[in-house]
Amino acid sequence: MRILIRLVAALCLLTAPVSAQVVTPRAGEHADFTRLVLAVAAGTGWRLSPDGRSRTLTIERTGTRFDLSQLFRRIPRTRLSDASAEGPVLTLTMDCACPVTAWEERPGLIVLDISDPPPETPAQDAPVPPALPTSPPRRPPPLDPIATARSAGTQLARAMPLLTTGPEEPVAEDPRLATLSEDLGRTVAQALGQGILDAAIDAPVPDAGLLSSTPTPDLPANMRVTTVMDRADPDALTVAQPPEFCQGANRLETLLTQNTEDFSAEHGRLARALYGEFDQPDPAARAALVGLYLSAGFGAEAHALLVNGQDIVAGRDFALGVADVLEDRATNSRMRLAQAIDCGGIAALMAVLAGADADAVRQNGDAIALTYSLLSPSLRARVGLPLAERLAEVGALDAARIVADSLRRSSWTVPQDVALAEALLDRARGHPVDAAARLEHEGGSDAETVQTRLDLALQTHNGLDAETLEGAAALAAAARTESEGAELMASVIRLHARSGSSPDAFAALDRLESWVQETGENRRLIETLRDEVWAALAETGSDFGIVETVLAREDWRAPGLTPQTRRKLARRLLDLGLATPVHTLVGTLDDPGARVLRARAWVSEGDPEQALALLGDDPTTDARQTRAAALGQIGDYAGAAAEFASLGVTDAEARAAILAGDWRRLETLHGAEAPLTAEAAELGQILGRAPGHAEVARTQADQSAPQAHEAVTQDAAPTGGEHATPDPATADHSLSPQQPDARAASDAPTGDTPIAEPPPIADGGPSSVADMATGSTPDDPGAIFNRFGLVRRSSTLLAESERLREALTPLVEVRN
Repeated sequence: MRILIRLVAALCLLTAPVSAQVVTPRAGEHADFTRLVLAVAAGTGWRLSPDGRSRTLTIERTGTRFDLSQLFRRIPRTRLSDASAEGPVLTLTMDCACPVTAWEERPGLIVLDISDPPPETPAQDAPVPPALPTSPPRRPPPLDPIATARSAGTQLARAMPLLTTGPEEPVAEDPRLATLSEDLGRTVAQALGQGILDAAIDAPVPDAGLLSSTPTPDLPANMRVTTVMDRADPDALTVAQPPEFCQGANRLETLLTQNTEDFSAEHGRLARALYGEFDQPDPAARAALVGLYLSAGFGAEAHALLVNGQDIVAGRDFALGVADVLEDRATNSRMRLAQAIDCGGIAALMAVLAGADADAVRQNGDAIALTYSLLSPSLRARVGLPLAERLAEVGALDAARIVADSLRRSSWTVPQDVALAEALLDRARGHPVDAAARLEHEGGSDAETVQTRLDLALQTHNGLDAETLEGAAALAAAARTESEGAELMASVIRLHARSGSSPDAFAALDRLESWVQETGENRRLIETLRDEVWAALAETGSDFGIVETVLAREDWRAPGLTPQTRRKLARRLLDLGLATPVHTLVGTLDDPGARVLRARAWVSEGDPEQALALLGDDPTTDARQTRAAALGQIGDYAGAAAEFASLGVTDAEARAAILAGDWRRLETLHGAEAPLTAEAAELGQILGRAPGHAEVARTQADQSAPQAHEAVTQDAAPTGGEHATPDPATADHSLSPQQPDARAASDAPTGDTPIAEPPPIADGGPSSVADMATGSTPDDPGAIFNRFGLVRRSSTLLAESERLREALTPLVEVRN
């Protein structure tokens, strides 16, 4: 029936000669001008009277009328003081000689700008005081209550009659007036500080001094002082004036507090009331419907009504910001809403969700939690979880706890959201293990809960079962086109890498790389994840896993790997004997650690000269070890032993000393170490003498005690007996040079016969040509070895070889 009535009305309108049109002027205030916008039918003519303080705008269309109910809602009556309409004629009355500029922005959209009047040119002979602004400033300067109170006291003192009967004196010269002014100023200042008086800004203050002896303060021209009795409610406390930015924020208190218990019935009623006569939308019904959508958490529907409406809804920018917050859209309206954290009420609450500053959120946390508890149950369920999370992030734990408790009491809240809010509080309090356990038993399977579980596992260094990781990967695949999908898969990759499952980590990385678009942010994410996976493999991977992965993949060559990861992986490959990839990994790095790794690779590839050129004089431990290995390859065992000695690696030093034949170093080295066996200790004595001499010296040392005893006995006897030992010098000089063998045979000791001492050497030189040939010295007791017979010398050499073998055996066993 209603449709039929509308069709009949439409037919009547079509048959009418001209259709009626209601034009609703919209106005906005700017710093330098006031703008009026009128929407008429395209092609409609119009004209504006040329000049005067009263201008008329005529719409050349029969049946046009104006609706001025919304004209002065957003502008003061400074430039445009009044407006009236009669049929198609709109009369605008200006409060100044303001120029008006009119044009048609597009067909059917008429724009009028009322600008400030041009400044008057002052006369040359007389200075003109500066003109006061025709409109109040958008942000008046801060007021000094003490200066204001003293000025008010001065004015009160001047207005009061003097308590004298004598002739009237000038006010400025009366000392009592100065005292009274000071007392009144102090009293008013105390009243302002205690909130008993309000500093109003809607009336000028006469230009007068604070006191008779002080200069005039620079006070705003529109300031006056009112008493507490001038308030609408004298018993109410003083309410701080909100910033100018917050104008219209209180409209959210009406929009977001509508009853949504019977949403269907309320929505039907407002939808029927939305369009009235001539199918023109009713502004009040539209505003109520926007509030119903926002109170129920339907941001998209509210956003559509706000954007597509021709008339301006009070608090439109804040309402758009709330709608964008509900739909999680990043817009300019949301950014403006984030600045309303100091506006109080619902505007401050929504500013938290819009991304307000952390310090401001922390300061207003308690008030925000109280405001949240007063919201409708449906809206509490809609914004409670993100609000609790944001408060916990900035450290407002008490406010977050209040929000979580209020969220639990809403009938629209699901238990999983409460569990997630409690888990976020546990993590903020420093109990991530408890938070993970709570989500494991009570949490849901939505993307946000799963992401929190993954983050807690990474924070606590605990793993998750394969089924949970597979479910998280499935959620990430479902949200692959959104940021949530990439975040979920990134956490899955990190958990795989940390648990040592590098094949699964690389498989998930390849899937993520195939999803994301080619953007700078996505490329950085992929490079970061690849670096983390390779770093984890280099640190905790098995030898087989590293070799298999390096041979199967090519992304270890990627330039996005960090130098730390390149060095770790190169070190593991060198330990495994794979030197070729090392040049690719660290070839472009020029730090000392990379040069050492490249030098190790050259040593492994048999090019010690390249390694030594890279190392230079690097004094680090790794460099010295590599330098020692390179010196050993080129045969400089003495240099290698010196490098090992500087490092304190005695085993490698001893091995290099043996290869270099540096027996003195070996003897010194073992002298500094723990004592070796008796056989091993003799190695230095054997190798430090000519062949055979050490054995003779040892035999003489073993028989030194019996010889000393015999010497004492012979000294006691008056004549030599049968045990007398012939003088070796006499015996030696009695032989001719042509009979050395006979002499050696006769002098060769057998059995227990003691070995005779060598003859004295004259002038400190060698005793014979044989001594010179063998390199023996006069102090060497083994010089007599050259006078032994052939059999005796052979026996001595065999005995010394046996002792040398016994001394080397423990060394070989220790070094191997």
